[in-house]
Amino acid sequence: MINNENNLDFFSREFQSLKIDNISKQIKEKGYFAFSRAINQETVSRIHLDATQYKLNLNNNNITGVYTDNQYFLTNLLSVSKKFYDFVTSQIIFDICKMHLGYKFRLKALRYYETYGKHKMQWHTDNKTDQKFSHIPGLIFIFYISDVNDGQFQYIEGSHLWSGKKAYNNYTDEYIQQNHRDKIKDFRLPSGSLIIYNTYGVHRAKPVFNKNFVRKSVFFQVDSEINNSEPIILNTEFISKVNDEIKMFFGFGNKSNYEVYPKTSINSLPLTPNILKILIKYILQRLLKTCKYLIPKKIKK
Repeated sequence: MINNENNLDFFSREFQSLKIDNISKQIKEKGYFAFSRAINQETVSRIHLDATQYKLNLNNNNITGVYTDNQYFLTNLLSVSKKFYDFVTSQIIFDICKMHLGYKFRLKALRYYETYGKHKMQWHTDNKTDQKFSHIPGLIFIFYISDVNDGQFQYIEGSHLWSGKKAYNNYTDEYIQQNHRDKIKDFRLPSGSLIIYNTYGVHRAKPVFNKNFVRKSVFFQVDSEINNSEPIILNTEFISKVNDEIKMFFGFGNKSNYEVYPKTSINSLPLTPNILKILIKYILQRLLKTCKYLIPKKIKK
C-alpha cells in the first residue's frame, strides 16, 4: 500500500489505499494506469497558482511561459513551485519509476500547459529525443488541473507492446481508425486525476473545435536514460535534502542539451485580446516617452 508520510500531502486516501504492484501490473499489461481524483485539490490549486502567477510578461526578468497558436506552456515549473518539486520527488513517484525503469532514471522533461480549442495533436509516442525515435524506456505522468469532459487524453491500449517494432513516432488518424479503433481509451476525468503511461504507447489529446475550450494539465516524463534531458531550471531553495537519488533524478553533472519543447519565437505568439492589450499599452507608452524626449527643453520646463 501507498502509506508513507512523504505521500500524505499530495494524494487522496483512496489512491493511497492502492498497492503499487497493481499500478505496475496495469501499466505493463495495458500500457497505462489512470485514477480519478488521485491528487488532492490543495496540491492541484497550489501548483496551478504557481504556474500561472505571471503567465506572460514581455521583457520581464522573471520566470514566464510561452504561447503557441493553440497552447500555453510553462516548462520551468520547478523554478516557481515548491509544491510541484515536493510532488515530483515524492516516494510514490520514485517507487513507480523504480518498478518500471530499474534504479536508474532521470526527469527528462516537464511542463504545465493549457490546450485551447482548435488544437489538433497527431497520434504519436514519446520515446524520442529531439523528435527522433529512440529505444529508451520511460514513463509519462499527467494530471489534470481542470475537469476534462472534452479534449481528453486518448491512448491506444496495448500499443506499447508493438510500437517499438515499427521504429517511428507518428501515426495518422486513418491508420489508427483502420487498425486500432476498438483499442482507443478515453480519459474524461475530473481535476486531480492522474494518468501514468508507457512512453512507447500511442496517444494524443482529442481535438476540440470549440474556440472557448481550455484544458489545463501538468506533464512530466521520466526516462531510464540518465545522461541527457531537456534543460531544467531548479530553484535550489526547494531542495530540503540532497542524496544520490535526487542527484540522479535531476541529472546533476550530466548533459541537458535536448531541445526544449515547444520551440517558440515572437512569430508563434498568437494575437489574442489579452496579448493585443499588452502590445497596445507598450506602443502607447513608448510613443509618449519618445514624444517627451523630442520636445524642446523650453517647453519641457
